[in-house]
Amino acid sequence: MRIILIDDEPIALDLLKLMLSSYEGVDVVGSYTKPLDALKGIKKIQPDVIFLDIEMGEINGLELAEFFMKELDAVEIVFITAYSEYAVDAFEINAIDYLLKPIQEKRLNKTIERLKDKSIEHYGINILDNRLKVNSFGSFEVLDSMESPLIWRTQKSKELFAYLWSKKERAVSKMLIMETIFPDKDLDKATTLLHTTIYQLRKNLEKLGYSNGIIYFNDCYQLDIPIKSDVQELNKILGSKKHNDKEIEEILRIYKGDFLEEGYHWAMEIQQIYKDVVFNTLEKYARTQLEYEKLTPILKTCLDKIHKMDSFNEKVAEMMIHYYGKQSKRSSLEVFFNNYVENLWEEMSLKPMESTIDLYRKYMENF
Repeated sequence: MRIILIDDEPIALDLLKLMLSSYEGVDVVGSYTKPLDALKGIKKIQPDVIFLDIEMGEINGLELAEFFMKELDAVEIVFITAYSEYAVDAFEINAIDYLLKPIQEKRLNKTIERLKDKSIEHYGINILDNRLKVNSFGSFEVLDSMESPLIWRTQKSKELFAYLWSKKERAVSKMLIMETIFPDKDLDKATTLLHTTIYQLRKNLEKLGYSNGIIYFNDCYQLDIPIKSDVQELNKILGSKKHNDKEIEEILRIYKGDFLEEGYHWAMEIQQIYKDVVFNTLEKYARTQLEYEKLTPILKTCLDKIHKMDSFNEKVAEMMIHYYGKQSKRSSLEVFFNNYVENLWEEMSLKPMESTIDLYRKYMENF
C-alpha cells in the first residue's frame, strides 16, 4: 500500500510517518509540507492512499482532495485535521476516513484495517498476500509469495535490486545509482549497464505479476512493489525499551548475520548501525539475566551470538566465564577460556586483562 502524506506542519508529518512505519505492507513513498509540491508529483508517484490535512493556509485540503480524485481514479483519501466540523464535508467527498489530531494509535489501526479491506474489495484478492519477502541479514535473498527464491541473471541485478529496496521510501537519481553500482565505469558504459540491468529486473518482476515494478520519473528510479522484510520485523522489536525472552528469541532468529553480508560498499554504514544496536540489545539482556542468575538456554544462545559478533570483547568473555562458573561447568569453562586466550594472542597479540584472569581463577578454585 503506497501512501503519501500532506501536512503543512513538519512535526505532525514526521509523527504520522513514524506511526505508519510500524504497519506491514504500508510504504510512505512521499511526504509534503507544501501542497503545490504534492500536486506536481502525484501522477508520477501514483499512490494508493493520500493522508491529507484540511487546514493548510491558502489551500484547503477538501478542494485539493477533489483534484487528486480526478487525477487518480482509485486513490483513497484519509483526511487529518484538528477540527471536527469538517467531517460531513470530508465524507461528502467520499473520503475513506477522517482522523482528528492528535492521532491515536487505536484509531489509526482502524483506518489501516479499513484501507486493507477496501483493497481486497477492489481487487478481489488481498494484495498483501502477494508481497515479496526480503531476507537481508546474512546473505541477501528475495522470495516470491510461494517462498521460491528469485534467480538473478547477474550479480549486478541482485545488487541493484538490493540498493533500490534499501531506498524504497524515495526515488534515487540515475546518476547516483550509476556512481554507486558501477563506480569503475565511465559515463557511457555505466549508462548502458544500468539500462540493461533495469531491463533484466523489470522482466523478472513482470513474471511475478508486477508489470511496473520499477518506475522512472524525473531522471530517477524507484522500486514499486509490496515487500515484507526481516528489517521491518527487527525494527519493530528493537523499537521497544525493554525486551522479554520471546523478543530476544526473535532477534536471534532474524539476525542471522550482518546486514547485506555480500560486501556492498554502500551498505557498510547501515550494516554497522544494525550490528551495534543488536549487539548492545543482546549484551544488556545477557547481563541482566546473569545478575538474576536466570541461566536459561536462551541466555547461552545469546552469549554465543554476541561472542561470535565480537570474539575479543573482554566484557563478553567475562559473561561467558560467569555463565559456566555459576553452573560449575568446569570443563566447559576451561575449554572456553583456553580458546579465548589462544585466539586473542594469535589474532591480536594480546593477553586477557588481569580482572578476566582473576575471575577465571576464582571459579576454577571453587570447583
